[in-house]
Amino acid sequence: MTTPLIQSNDGQVSLKGRKIFIVGAGSGMGAALATMAVARGAKVALAGRKQDKLDKVAAELGDSVLGTYALDISDAKQVDVALAEQAPYDHIVSTAADLVFKPFLELSDMEIQSMVASKLYGPINLARSADKHLTNSGSVLFYSGLAAYRQGVGSSIVGVVNIALESLVANLAIEMKPKRFNVISPGVVDSATWDMLNDEDKAALFNDVAQSLPVGRVGQTKDLSHAALAILENGFINGTVVNVDGGGRIA
Repeated sequence: MTTPLIQSNDGQVSLKGRKIFIVGAGSGMGAALATMAVARGAKVALAGRKQDKLDKVAAELGDSVLGTYALDISDAKQVDVALAEQAPYDHIVSTAADLVFKPFLELSDMEIQSMVASKLYGPINLARSADKHLTNSGSVLFYSGLAAYRQGVGSSIVGVVNIALESLVANLAIEMKPKRFNVISPGVVDSATWDMLNDEDKAALFNDVAQSLPVGRVGQTKDLSHAALAILENGFINGTVVNVDGGGRIA
């Protein structure tokens, strides 16, 4: 059953009673978004690769959780089955990213395939399922990244999949109207993305990045979540990329 659209006090569509399917909800930006969305009255379905992580977030959010789904979004059937269970949804969000920062010639076929699967095939599958399982007034939000614009050693394929995702979304906003499609492009965020580094190396990286940015700090997951909620609530944001990078593109 579709919940009637409710306007909030500022004229935007309220998230109260809205149903949001969030991929990557087991940690980091996805978990932070789920928490903020629930605080605004939304119901959320939590999806990701690790059931134990999803269960932990679900326990914290209680009755506002529609369900948890351990899945691989590069598998179209898994995506469609998961979305169908509680459809229709008002919003679909994916923060999923399986990224490897390594010089181009050192990347294995498996590492490249994994990046393409999480940042391109996964969104393709979610968009196809959105045709059936998303309300006409709903939206889809994906996350790309600063590497789409700022090239450097170790980010070749990361940049490729991010810019490809942004191009895909611009086209889907036209082909799948009136459903909305948007992208958030984060900069360096203190999240699980950097867990491959030890604490000392991570702190050094964040310090270097902070000094290079106009805002003087790296991002926090809440920074991205606030931006995401604004996009979900504002029905006039469509087919665009919202950069939440502390000025990373111009630094």
